[in-house]
Amino acid sequence: MSARSECGAIVVGGSITGLSSLRAFASHGIPVAVVATDRRDVAPYSRWASETHRLDDVQADPESVLDLLERQARRWRGRVVLTNLDEVAILLARHRERLERWYRIVTPPWDTIRHVMQKDLTYAAAREVGVDAPRSYGEASLETAALDDVVFPVVVKPVESRPFVVRFGVKLFVAHDRDELRRRVEDVLAAALRAEIIDLVPGPDDLFYSYTVYIDRYGDPAAELCTRKLRKSPPFFGVARVAEVASRSELREPTLALLRRIGWRGMASVEYKLDPRDGRHRLMEINGRSFLIQGLAQRAGVNYPLLAWRESVLGENVSAAFNGWGGVWIHLLDDLYYGLFHRAVEGASVRQYLTPYGRPKIFAVWSADDPKPFLMQGYHALRHAAAASLDGEIRAALRSHVQGMPAGNGHSRP
Repeated sequence: MSARSECGAIVVGGSITGLSSLRAFASHGIPVAVVATDRRDVAPYSRWASETHRLDDVQADPESVLDLLERQARRWRGRVVLTNLDEVAILLARHRERLERWYRIVTPPWDTIRHVMQKDLTYAAAREVGVDAPRSYGEASLETAALDDVVFPVVVKPVESRPFVVRFGVKLFVAHDRDELRRRVEDVLAAALRAEIIDLVPGPDDLFYSYTVYIDRYGDPAAELCTRKLRKSPPFFGVARVAEVASRSELREPTLALLRRIGWRGMASVEYKLDPRDGRHRLMEINGRSFLIQGLAQRAGVNYPLLAWRESVLGENVSAAFNGWGGVWIHLLDDLYYGLFHRAVEGASVRQYLTPYGRPKIFAVWSADDPKPFLMQGYHALRHAAAASLDGEIRAALRSHVQGMPAGNGHSRP
């Protein structure tokens, strides 16, 4: 039996990123067990998933992942474990020594990964090695919010992203004036969350760059690729929905210096935004787990999940290089949605929207030889849209009832 069939992979989190990891392994004959953590996960529907396990509420109970891994330890012994979820990455880091009895854990130890998960430590490390970052006014407190030198607009950015998103449903807050900043800080304090008040770097979404890299066990870069976001969902503060390979060699040394400072090993994606005010790239964040547009990197010759598997399972000295592919990566459903309903927000013409589709392209989910994840994604999107519409009608009816007015503008629902 070959190592590929004997020692497969485990992908925890079946989102689009998890699907990308699954396909990256399956393209080389590596069997993959998918652990779905959300009812909308699409990876379990892939033809390449050798088995699927479902955990209901990993956000509230990340220890359930640990329980599953221990129950399956005999069957899954020797497999590499990959995740695209912060809470699971933290779990793997904290229990790394315990899990390494059975698995290949590529998530770095907690002493390293906490510099990625806790943004105050990220920016502190950046300052130590001279990497440009947005100006920080200090912790999100009423005292900081009252400082005379705060220049608006500013961002209230959480120290730990996941609890903030779970609580507020957004990645950060933007404050355009003193009163709004005070309200946002009060919201954060009431939720007992930590955040910083930092400068907002202006400019459109196509000024975001990610320098992706794989640091091998010797501490050397075994593979590198720079990508550029062309459009995001939602615009400005969302994730990539259209992206391309970019040439930004000036980001290489800052990225490597930062990752070396925190002792990083394995895959990482370091995000910057080009500040139009002075032409400098400002550090936004480090993504230290599987990342959304790794499918773009794979098409361009750098298969990051495979590098992790080959190094950790086979013990190989790994490397990969850009193959010159000049196309784009597109999250199709998101791009259609924002193109149809929110194009005015981005100020883009129809021609600008259609331009990427005239280039060589790959899609985040759609694949002709593995279509079911895309079909399920569309199904979930339609269900969500229908539920949102119904919810809107219910809210309108309640509002009309309170105001003593006919509901629904004369339209009734059977």
